[in-house]
Amino acid sequence: MTSIAHQDWFQDAALQRVLKLLNSDGGEARIAGGAVRNALMGHPINDADIATTLLPQAVITRAEAAGIKAVPTGIDHGTVTLVVDGRPFEVTTLRRDAETDGRRATVVFGTDWQE
Repeated sequence: MTSIAHQDWFQDAALQRVLKLLNSDGGEARIAGGAVRNALMGHPINDADIATTLLPQAVITRAEAAGIKAVPTGIDHGTVTLVVDGRPFEVTTLRRDAETDGRRATVVFGTDWQE
């Protein structure tokens, strides 16, 4: 398996602060999306989206307690943007579509990475 943990962008202090916050006290967070794709392909990383097992309100509560600005950018779908040193990190709770009409979805939050 290829690891991206040694790459410079992954060692960024702001990113590590967010990951440490979300990976404590029973929470789990992982880098997701384009950052992983770009890292594996050797392309530049412009932003790091994060998936988590924590519910959106828990993300907000933890962030505020740590002095991190939390913006409920897509709260109905589990997305909260955490702003550290002026940089945004989108954090989205694991979810699945319970109902959808192809455009809008009702989601159910979960903790199963496989699902």
